[in-house]
Amino acid sequence: MKPIRILLSAILSASATAAQSCPNVKVFGARETTAPPGFGSASTVVNLIEQANSGATSESIVYPAAGGNVYAASVTAGVAAVANQTKTFNQMCPESKIVMVGYSQGAQIVDDAFCGGPDGTSLNTTAASISLGVGKMVAAIILMGNPRHVNGLPFNVGNATAGGFAARPVGFQCLAFEDIIAAFCDVDDPFCAKGNSSATHQGYGSVYGQAALAFVQSKLDVSQRTSSNGTGFVSTSEVPTLHLNWGLLLAFGGLVLL
Repeated sequence: MKPIRILLSAILSASATAAQSCPNVKVFGARETTAPPGFGSASTVVNLIEQANSGATSESIVYPAAGGNVYAASVTAGVAAVANQTKTFNQMCPESKIVMVGYSQGAQIVDDAFCGGPDGTSLNTTAASISLGVGKMVAAIILMGNPRHVNGLPFNVGNATAGGFAARPVGFQCLAFEDIIAAFCDVDDPFCAKGNSSATHQGYGSVYGQAALAFVQSKLDVSQRTSSNGTGFVSTSEVPTLHLNWGLLLAFGGLVLL
């Protein structure tokens, strides 16, 4: 019996060590087209979230982020990378919370992975690519300069009315996650709104970084205070909706009104 007790003790010890190594919050960031491997322009918001949440860790989505005539293939690879990397984390740390930050093409692959397609030749299914487990873990999704932007969605932030170059169809909905998405796009952005200012496209971190952080923190607070069926998790449909006054949020640097 002694060898069995020793084996059980070793297993329990290993399990405890694995649990301790899991962060409360994991931030996944997806970079823009042609940015070198890493977070690219998503780094500003990724860093803000990490700094605001003790013990939080981050991971970049590993995909080509290529442009030109291989853009569609890059998006396809990116959607698969989002699904695979988040699923792997879910299997290792099912009690952690996930925050997604996507910038430009990085926003497109996050959007497609969580809200489905179709997306031209990049994605031909309407189903989300992420696993059910990941869907229960995700607390907030930040999209900046998303080419899939279309006017009229409840989670849009900014003054853009035109759609992006890969815009969703009018009437599109992402019902499973719309309460936890904040999508930033301004009128002069050439990629999410057909504008003509590259500076606008690259400036979301500095212009909206604090607003994005406030949104994420509000959603993390809800997810941490809410539990379901004894698992500690809730589906997005079970989380109370936070109605944010974006004007006040931006004007006062992070004030969130319920």
